Amino acid sequence: MSIIPAPPDGSDSSIRLLFRLLLAVDIKGYSARTPRMQLQAQADLLDAMEAAAEEAGLDRGRCLQQVSGDGELAVLPGDDDIVTVVGTYPAALERALAETNRRAAPDRRLRVRFAFHHGALVMGPSTAFGPAGDAPVVVSRLLDARPLRRYLTVHPERNVALIVSDQIYREVVCSGFCALPPEHFQQIRTTIKGAVYQGYIYDPGPAVDAGNEGTSGMMTDEGISVRLDMLNSTKLADGGEEIRPAAGSDDDDST
Repeated sequence: MSIIPAPPDGSDSSIRLLFRLLLAVDIKGYSARTPRMQLQAQADLLDAMEAAAEEAGLDRGRCLQQVSGDGELAVLPGDDDIVTVVGTYPAALERALAETNRRAAPDRRLRVRFAFHHGALVMGPSTAFGPAGDAPVVVSRLLDARPLRRYLTVHPERNVALIVSDQIYREVVCSGFCALPPEHFQQIRTTIKGAVYQGYIYDPGPAVDAGNEGTSGMMTDEGISVRLDMLNSTKLADGGEEIRPAAGSDDDDST
């Protein structure tokens, strides 16, 4: 991808507008772990991400990484193959975490939410707090989407819950060159801090009708999905009463 300098008069010439692939990852239930367990989770996630990156042909040393205790936001190099990274990295991470979890106690399983987006960001002379712009916000909001949290909760067999932005889905997944089948994605819409975001959750279960572009109903924060209805946390009690999560609930996914 090209790097476009920001040229307005009076601006810092070192400020640049870039269009890049971004990924974000976050550990499920991180804050519920003891400090010792948190350190182990960090080390295990780093090892798993390094192994997955190597399998996907991604040099993490060339990525701009904004790390937190329970995950990271990474801006990938402009010359990386987006189709290959999107199609292979999440699956490689799933396998790496499966190997890690085979050696772990049940209460120490390492499971993550994972998001991809491609868009504009701004780099300045100092990146101490990470890149600015819309793209880092979008990938972070998708990572925090309630339907994605619920997916990981209702699919204990999965180690990675993957969501991609609308742009990644339409331009990369649906390109015909990506290893992830479009029909295995479910469209979602989430509202965070007053803004609405749309994306697609990857569900490698039974395929749906490809004619529906991988969607059989929009999943929202409170709505109902025909295919993955459990993600909406709408269940019927014995008496037929509908049960929904309390307002503000993070669906038992403390971070």
